[in-house]
Amino acid sequence: AQVGWTPPAGVPADAEHLFHACESGKGWHGVMHHCTADAVFSSQAEPLEDILTVRGYAEWMKGIAVVAMPGCSYELNAQAFDPETSTATFFGTFRGTHTGHLDGLPPPTHKSMETQYVYNMHVNSSGKVDRIIKVWHSAWAAAQVGWTPPSGVPADAEHLFHACESGKGWQGVMQYCTSDAVFSAQAEPLKD
Repeated sequence: AQVGWTPPAGVPADAEHLFHACESGKGWHGVMHHCTADAVFSSQAEPLEDILTVRGYAEWMKGIAVVAMPGCSYELNAQAFDPETSTATFFGTFRGTHTGHLDGLPPPTHKSMETQYVYNMHVNSSGKVDRIIKVWHSAWAAAQVGWTPPSGVPADAEHLFHACESGKGWQGVMQYCTSDAVFSAQAEPLKD
């Protein structure tokens, strides 16, 4: 957040500050003062399914923003607060290019993404965020930067399988593999 910045009327300051800290990769140390210590996180987006705390999510975003996509940016497109449900909603756009090595991701692709998402943050009676739900089409974003494997089985692997299973021998399979391809099995008759 910018120095001297004040959130729009009605949006709790801690929710807004947490949004900016997450998106700029500040990690848990950057968001911990804006949420409860046990704040929960959930998302149906595949890379985030196993992240259950705001702490875990903030650290994940730090890895993306600081390591995998240094120099990334985000835009806050819209925000709102519903006092009846004590819920702040933020709609944003994230932009970044995959240039850094991060465990769990493919090697840098040098491809860029532009992806929209929504945060739904519950704010407790003290003004702190105690729950975040993120709505994000992660498959769309992953495809933009080349993080998704090609769909289906590679044709050569399928052809090799059928040639082996139909008894074509080396002559029938050699065009589908390298000459030094290795085979192993745990079945006793195939060990050698």
